[in-house]
Amino acid sequence: MPQQEPLDKPSALRGALLLRDFTDVGLNILAELAAQRSVGQGTYAFQAGDPSDALSFVARGVLQLVPREGGAALGEVHPGDTVGGMSLLVEGEHLLSALAATDVELLEISREAFEGIKQTHPRTALKLTLALAQDLAERLREAKAPLREFLVWQISKRQT
Repeated sequence: MPQQEPLDKPSALRGALLLRDFTDVGLNILAELAAQRSVGQGTYAFQAGDPSDALSFVARGVLQLVPREGGAALGEVHPGDTVGGMSLLVEGEHLLSALAATDVELLEISREAFEGIKQTHPRTALKLTLALAQDLAERLREAKAPLREFLVWQISKRQT
């Protein structure tokens, strides 16, 4: 897919639910760090098992989340949604693949860039960390009971 016109990064990030409490200053700081990446329809933004090393904001298009073994999509990610948020906090791999249902434009903040803003803009880094924690808490709350119990067990297992 040819590179699209450059996105207005602050405007695209302003539409992200994860960043709903950010000021224009905070959004501009994150926009400076974010790299734009185009993903053509029918190709993967990432595949299950790939290292997860960036928080991706969907600016345009739709990603379908599919299991490692293939099959039907488990969900869709639309403009304003994010994937890979925990990758800024812990190393790991993608559990699902993200297939572009349409041409997609992503804004990505790498773990390396995030580590840098901890030094240069600690308040923005803290605010993003808190937003990621809140997002995880909301996802847990919305999850069905067995999934919630499994995730709580996983977290408590790591703390012992």
